[in-house]
Amino acid sequence: MMARGAAPKLGRIMRGQRDRAGFTLVEMLVVLAILVILFAMLFAPMIASLDMVSAGQSKVTMQTAARNALKEMRREISNAMYIYPVPGLVLKGADALLGTFDDTRIPDPSKIVFVGPARTATGELIEPLAPRSDATGSIIATRLRASLLDEAQVYGRNNPFVLVREEGYYERMEDATAVWWEFTNVSTANPVRNVLSPRGGYDIPATRSICTDPSCTDRVYEGYATVCPTCGGTDIIYAHDNLQFLPERVSGETLQASANETLFQARHGAWSGFYNRGSFELNDLKPASAANPLMVLGASELDPRIVLLNPTNWSVVRDSWQNTDASNTILTWDSNRGVLQVGATTGRWIRVTNPNDLNTTGAYDPGGVDDGLDPGEYYTIDIQNERPDQVATTRDQYDEDGTLTSARGWDIVPIYPSLGVLLCPACGTTADPTQYSVGDPCPSCGVGTLVSSAQPGDPAMPIAYRLDPTMAGAFQAAKIVPGSVRVVVWGTDAAGRMYQTAYSETTNTVQAEIGAEQFAVVLSNFGQRAEVRFNELNPPSPRMLTDAGITVANFGVYIQYYYRRNYDPSAPDTDYVIRADYSTQEIMNLRLALQRYIELEADPGNPGALIIPPDASPDRVSLEDQVQVRNLNR
Repeated sequence: MMARGAAPKLGRIMRGQRDRAGFTLVEMLVVLAILVILFAMLFAPMIASLDMVSAGQSKVTMQTAARNALKEMRREISNAMYIYPVPGLVLKGADALLGTFDDTRIPDPSKIVFVGPARTATGELIEPLAPRSDATGSIIATRLRASLLDEAQVYGRNNPFVLVREEGYYERMEDATAVWWEFTNVSTANPVRNVLSPRGGYDIPATRSICTDPSCTDRVYEGYATVCPTCGGTDIIYAHDNLQFLPERVSGETLQASANETLFQARHGAWSGFYNRGSFELNDLKPASAANPLMVLGASELDPRIVLLNPTNWSVVRDSWQNTDASNTILTWDSNRGVLQVGATTGRWIRVTNPNDLNTTGAYDPGGVDDGLDPGEYYTIDIQNERPDQVATTRDQYDEDGTLTSARGWDIVPIYPSLGVLLCPACGTTADPTQYSVGDPCPSCGVGTLVSSAQPGDPAMPIAYRLDPTMAGAFQAAKIVPGSVRVVVWGTDAAGRMYQTAYSETTNTVQAEIGAEQFAVVLSNFGQRAEVRFNELNPPSPRMLTDAGITVANFGVYIQYYYRRNYDPSAPDTDYVIRADYSTQEIMNLRLALQRYIELEADPGNPGALIIPPDASPDRVSLEDQVQVRNLNR
């Protein structure tokens, strides 16, 4: 039985419990706020960790891709047989003429084209080494470059720039507006084009866009452009600083001399820059001007810089980039071999103008009429620079007395045999040959004419020739290179048949002992002059043919020699030192940088071009390497 008053107490308790059964709105909001804070504190590090993991994975992907691509590039380039000069474009300038001083030259070191060696079907090198070619013998080139994944589409997240390897034919093209190299894939149906970097999410962005339209006044733009903002042209090429194939630059190398200081070899061949196979002399290269083509060293930073030093005081006597020359040195260089050649080969034609005249026994030109070659007279000769079948612009003419009839023009002087004592047939007296000449009136009787005591059949041709590259001091001193003299005796008969013989050099300088078809060279004054000697009784002469009954149309002697001026004439035993700065493709520096794709934005200075936002810092991996090209030009 419930006690009185219990029920109401229990009811109050029950009502109190019902009053406290839920949370107020404020309490709920407080709890939610606390939970949000707790979750934020819990998940923020987790989200950051996930971002770091994603970035780390991306970094690893880029590193792996870049490393593998660089390895592939290194492997192929190191085996190259030939590397083409740095690709680029030559565009005509404002004068609308190609090949003049205002041409625009745009190198593109973000691509490389080379020729690999031929291999067997199993991939082994073919010996001896040969360039890779197709069944028709056409050389197959390999090109590495940055290209849009799909070149038919515009640049974008799903179509970034990637590293590609292509195979094809590389040919030089030229029209009235530009010079360029055209790469044609080996097959249009199944082109060889391998992508060596990730196809999505990563990029090798264009650093510059270059408009190739020759009428365009502003051709180079920062960033990526599909249409030239200046002229509206769509023929655009792209340069990528994230992909570089740069020849190694060698500075201040002292070149090694050989072949009597005429050839100077660099440590590395395949020089980059101004291309020359030795056909251009440095003397012929002119500074840029309206009157001269742009053929001057220093026009490109890849060009070699050649400096000649005088070791007596280490002064610079020639600097190819400064266009200074106090050496008068003829200089060519072979950019394939990395060789400088100093000096030049020169030659003169000694032509007999009366080859059918014979030695006679009669008096000296009786009645003043030339009756041929009397004893003590010589064949008349011309010394000229041009071949005998060409019109000579300058000739040294020597008459029957061996006297030069005009001012001397060439560097070869004939040395005649001795005339002997001069005789007067009228009175029988003699005259001093150092005071008088054949044909002079007799100084004793005044009636007779002086003749030589030489006998019929004595040599009527020079028995030696003096080589003087200074032209009797008119030009700077030069050295004749030992072993460089060449002598060819030639003639033609009335029917046009050619007779020719090359004389051989002998070390025997005694003229009585020199063979019939030999010559000797005697150098003097450190080789600054030379004497080319023949047998004193049997020098090259038209009698070689006329004694055999041949009517001669032409007869002469060709003498050729090599000379150099790369030395100090005041100290002729001291040769110049040659140093060079040059870029060589035997050592290639490689650089490849991959970055996460990032949306480009319009360039504030040129809305027609897209650039990476200045405040953006995309994830990036950059690798560099250097490769020695083993088979280059081997």
